[in-house]
Amino acid sequence: MLLDLREKVRSSKPIKYTLITLICIPFALVGIGSYFAGGEADPAATVDGVEISPYQLDAAMNQQRQQFGSQFPDAAIRQLALEQLVTTQVMSSAAEKHKFAIGDVTLAREIRRAPDLQVDGKFSPEAYQEYLQTQGLTASEFEQSLRQDAALNQFSQGVIGTSFILPQESAKKKALLAQTRTVDILRFDNAKAQETIEVAEEDVQAYFDENAENYQFPERVKLQYITLDHDELAAEIDISDSDAETYYNENLARYITPARREASHILLSVDDRNDDAAVESKVQELNELKQRIADGEDFAALAEEFSDDAGSAEKGGSLGLISAGAMVPEFEEAVNALSSSGEISDPVVTDFGVHLIKLDTITAETTIAFEEAKDAAIEALRKEGADLEYSSLRELLSDEMFANTDALDAAADATGLEIQTSDWIDITSDDPWLGAPQALQAAFSDDVLNNGDNSDLIELSGTRSLGLRVLEQEPQRPKALDDVREEIVATLKSSSASEQLDELLKTAVEGLKEGKSVEDLAADESLATATVGEVLTRQASVIDAPIVESVFALAKPSDDAKQIADAISANGDRIAVLLNAVETPEPEIEEVAPNDGRLGNTEFSALLQSLRGKAKISFDESLAGPEL
Repeated sequence: MLLDLREKVRSSKPIKYTLITLICIPFALVGIGSYFAGGEADPAATVDGVEISPYQLDAAMNQQRQQFGSQFPDAAIRQLALEQLVTTQVMSSAAEKHKFAIGDVTLAREIRRAPDLQVDGKFSPEAYQEYLQTQGLTASEFEQSLRQDAALNQFSQGVIGTSFILPQESAKKKALLAQTRTVDILRFDNAKAQETIEVAEEDVQAYFDENAENYQFPERVKLQYITLDHDELAAEIDISDSDAETYYNENLARYITPARREASHILLSVDDRNDDAAVESKVQELNELKQRIADGEDFAALAEEFSDDAGSAEKGGSLGLISAGAMVPEFEEAVNALSSSGEISDPVVTDFGVHLIKLDTITAETTIAFEEAKDAAIEALRKEGADLEYSSLRELLSDEMFANTDALDAAADATGLEIQTSDWIDITSDDPWLGAPQALQAAFSDDVLNNGDNSDLIELSGTRSLGLRVLEQEPQRPKALDDVREEIVATLKSSSASEQLDELLKTAVEGLKEGKSVEDLAADESLATATVGEVLTRQASVIDAPIVESVFALAKPSDDAKQIADAISANGDRIAVLLNAVETPEPEIEEVAPNDGRLGNTEFSALLQSLRGKAKISFDESLAGPEL
């Protein structure tokens, strides 16, 4: 999945620069000035003549690791950090060019306001000096960093915070988004095409001979490993009935279901609770309603007619279940005072007004007997015991594996956990323990694979940990033809079908341009199907989203200019789309919502993309790694 994500990011500049923008904005605001202090080593990158040193890259990588943990490999972290530094330098150059800056007075005020530099709410010179020492900065370096951060903040917020859209533009945009397009679709079926293709054995052999170096079994290892599983520890803990009953009695509240009340009300609001005359008037009105209910009128009908609580009035005043603490104390106390279904309270005054409350249903408090709760009590005690044992063994296992890196024996002896041995595994393993991404990453790391060390303790989850070491390793080895025959046959079928369908698509497009219909073209070819008069919205799913986008990018058709889109769908089908009509609703001008930052972020992302495109950027390939 990470590889797929990486490929999508690599192939889409808008995604790439949007990602970098979203990361760079908070990055710029939390102190990037110190990353541009220079260095002696060869630069990791150069931006318009400004060097970014490997030391700056290391610092940025550390910051990324703190944010993302170990979920991404070092290469990805390095590349993200480097792209971030480059983009930030581009921003810094633009901010300097346009003279974004803060003055000495503002700088001094910001320093004095910094919480880390205050004691008891006041600026402390001693705290300031201690902070500088902790960060390894001089006062001038720290102040320069703040100036740079402030300049970047002004630069970014100058775009993000001031973006706007006119009502006419907003209305036009909404109309365009609601536009529909009527099309005819001609589809050539890739799966059906492959079914008609026969692959000769000599073609399979020839393809294998030509591409044999591409067919390799991945590197694999045999491992020794120790597992620590919270659930297994819990299952081994023996809990007696006596212990369970003691736990039950000590935690009886857990097994009591309190009484449940459902209620309805009629609310008459009062502008000022302290206005005694107004309150008394509402009380009198509710007493009159209470009398009408006593005389036989329906509470729900009166609530719908008189209650000022619109949300419950339409439901006959029903408030549903009254949970403890959900209502104001006066209301809750009145509900709890009602003891039978249908009982109605006297008027109750709260900050919301005056209420007449009816108890709809009441379910008495119940207590689960010990025999019913015994299993749950036993599981709770097992979990408590396993929590303590897991924590203790986890720490001990980690310490012993670190102290004795050349074997797992000491860790096994100290913890009483069993050393297990795996069969051959590679990076495709689906073993529930060793096939986890964290375990595979550790097993094939340099220290474990090549240096023969124990891994660090690997946390697969909050309740499962693992330690391992490599017993045997085997490099990549070639596959035989029988190992890949089906794969090669599928490849050759796909290739042959693609050639056939590409030619059919080309002919179909030419036919559409000449005025032929999709029905006629489909009738001439068994692999084709036609759909006539399909109305597409921008969210249509009858064809792939990228093809829908290409259809909406076409100009409006005319008698003299047919508009045709052709593409390959995700499943390999070839598709030709003839655009017949475009329908756009009339724009409805409405008040535009205030700037919430989304438009500004989009505009700032586009600006950064433009600035990066104009900048002269070079990378040290050995440090930069593959492009994002």
